[in-house]
Amino acid sequence: MINFGQVALGLVVILVVAGGLLYVFYSRTNAVQKNGFGALAMLAIVTLMIPVFWITEGNYDAQANGQLQIQSVTRGDALYATSCTNQCYAIDKNTQKVTVAKYNGYTFSELNQMTDNDLRRIISAGIYKGTPPSAIVDADEYGGQLQQDMDINDLMNFIRSSDPAYLKKQGYTGSAATPSLNGFPDYLQTNYPNYYAAAVSLNDQGQFGVPTDFSTQQKVQMDIVNPPSGASCTPSCFQYLNIKVKVGSTITWTNQTSQGHTVTAIVGTNTSSPTPAPQIFDSGSNLIQSGQTFTYTVTQAAYNFNPDHTVLYFCSVHPDMLGKLTIVP
Repeated sequence: MINFGQVALGLVVILVVAGGLLYVFYSRTNAVQKNGFGALAMLAIVTLMIPVFWITEGNYDAQANGQLQIQSVTRGDALYATSCTNQCYAIDKNTQKVTVAKYNGYTFSELNQMTDNDLRRIISAGIYKGTPPSAIVDADEYGGQLQQDMDINDLMNFIRSSDPAYLKKQGYTGSAATPSLNGFPDYLQTNYPNYYAAAVSLNDQGQFGVPTDFSTQQKVQMDIVNPPSGASCTPSCFQYLNIKVKVGSTITWTNQTSQGHTVTAIVGTNTSSPTPAPQIFDSGSNLIQSGQTFTYTVTQAAYNFNPDHTVLYFCSVHPDMLGKLTIVP
């Protein structure tokens, strides 16, 4: 945006200096002196005009860069909406805010900590964190739908621009300084209502989905299985992401995979950096090997552990393996 205050101040200075030089010019009676002062006046005015031109040009450049940023983020909206796969974004319909933002299994926070080369490689080659779904979007040079230059650049900019610190560092102002995810819900609702509905549903259900109800059963069987197509858990999954169980019921996890695992409760809801809660349950440092089991009887302490009466758990050696108990009295 043009800084009119700076330009006006520059013009005032020029007028004052020019007026002073003209006064000196006309106060001289000698033609030689007048010619000398006239040349000096012209030189001074031109010299003073240079900063004004520089400020104006710099502001026009900033304005042009801001417009390019807005256009790139708009294209990024469309690419992120249609190219991202496997539950990339969730939206709170009450606040119209994105509550989950991922690309190829990586959170935007993780992606923004990477170098540009690594981020470009993940987008361009379709590199997925964990076990990839059946279909991955990649660049046209790999047979995908993304154009190697413009599409990849716009997706990179869309992800980077979700971070206010990045926008500030780039010097964007006005609309160009708005984080990219701020306008994404409205864009999605207007242009892709089906995707918007799915994003709202994902937020309502959470990453663990609607619980499978075992609350009428005293004994519950749960397998640890190889990930099905489209699953993000790696290298294995709990058979049910979320089960509803009753205080006093017994859950038995059986490892049906070839690798050893644990079943370990988590403090609170921080799954990105989970803290074990062995006081609730933990299968221990000795891994549950293939064919082995771990059994836990749901306690009142587990019911009271979190305000919503749920307990999250994971495999301590494979943190992407997550599950949830929804406990009823």
